[in-house]
Amino acid sequence: PNWGALEFVSTASITAVANLNVTGIAAGYDYVVQFEGICPTTDANTLVMRVSDDAGSSYEAGASDYEWTVGDNNASDVSDSEIEFIASTNIGNDSGNRGNYLVTIINPGSSSFETDVYGETYYDNKAATPIRKSNHFAGTYVGGTSGAGTAAIDAVQFGWLTNYGTDTFKAQGIISVWRRRRS
Repeated sequence: PNWGALEFVSTASITAVANLNVTGIAAGYDYVVQFEGICPTTDANTLVMRVSDDAGSSYEAGASDYEWTVGDNNASDVSDSEIEFIASTNIGNDSGNRGNYLVTIINPGSSSFETDVYGETYYDNKAATPIRKSNHFAGTYVGGTSGAGTAAIDAVQFGWLTNYGTDTFKAQGIISVWRRRRS
């Protein structure tokens, strides 16, 4: 059987866009999203993620829709409008800066459990005082007080925390997506 093996879905170069959407998420799979060499246009920014249960027509952004934790400084939030992937030192926009992120999304197409994500980051900030940092993160779409956290997720969106939806990615790096059959 091929369950448990990663199956390649797609890869794309990143252009100067505000958000990167991964749509067409199917039930019965875990997903792995990998960013290589990405950078924000606004200095000192944080990569974040939101989910959709309507094929990407809208992304959940309620003030208590998500819980997350970041291991580099034990930062966490149990009531937020997105899942944050870096907490203590944000990625800068200087020339040569780059961030690498590996995001695993657990069974997003299921309506039996809340959708969990976890992963790791490494980023290289070429500021006057260079910073190289790595950390682990985890988060959950809980659906706020409505209890909608068990909705089947069919799309996810990545963007930058500062001025979400308007701050852009620099035109550098790539995004790749794989999926893993659950049975």
